[in-house]
Amino acid sequence: LVYAPTRQPEDKGVGTIGFGNVCAPWPRSDLLDMKNPTCDVRSYVGGQIACHHMFSLLDADQEIPWSDQPIEYQLKFRFWVQEYNASYHRLAQRTTWGIASPVEFDVPKCEVGMQGCKQQVDGSWVHTITGTFTAKPGRLLSAHFHCHAPTCLSVALYRCPKGTAVCNASSGSLLCLEKPVYGGTGQVDEPRFDEPGFILQPPCLWGSPEFGLEEPPEVGGYVLGAIKASNATHSHHGEMAWLQMYYYDSAKASEAKVGVYV
Repeated sequence: LVYAPTRQPEDKGVGTIGFGNVCAPWPRSDLLDMKNPTCDVRSYVGGQIACHHMFSLLDADQEIPWSDQPIEYQLKFRFWVQEYNASYHRLAQRTTWGIASPVEFDVPKCEVGMQGCKQQVDGSWVHTITGTFTAKPGRLLSAHFHCHAPTCLSVALYRCPKGTAVCNASSGSLLCLEKPVYGGTGQVDEPRFDEPGFILQPPCLWGSPEFGLEEPPEVGGYVLGAIKASNATHSHHGEMAWLQMYYYDSAKASEAKVGVYV
């Protein structure tokens, strides 16, 4: 597919977009072996590629409403800033590790015999995908594992010795496990913030012990493995297993103590 710019001022219901999903072979990702629909334009049924500028998600026979009326909205941001101290702070770098296409994938409606599926005692199903990879040298500062409600159950990251063929819970040590916390379920420490309809995805943080944090783990020279679990009682497309990481270059770091990074 080739993207054809229309340069139209409003959505007219026409236009094309390129198909950029690329699923890596196992053990980098499970999706090709699973024949996941998100890996091939011929089997793609929807997801993030269907959401672009000037795209209206309607049936072909539906009229696009208000096509000549821009929709205005406001965003509010709050930033907490600490003055930079060259003897204390280190520059944080950002990287991403995806184990899907590499960003999105389809969660199938699980059934008996389907790869990656396991039925739970309550009758629900869990679908699991994995990925094994290596990273640039550096020490992790924070991990933000991006996934979507209501399918996302957990994302875990493991570190294994160099040369490990498949990095997982059996062959490595757990670096980070993130599970979404749903508001109104009594899992939030502050009752006033435990509001139904909200979801919290607590990140993993590393830093100085003076802040009660574990030392930033080195990932260079190791093999890493990620495991994503999804509720697959019903199918869902456009799900993500996208590990958004902050780290610092340990080779260039000074002997200054680790402070606040991000």
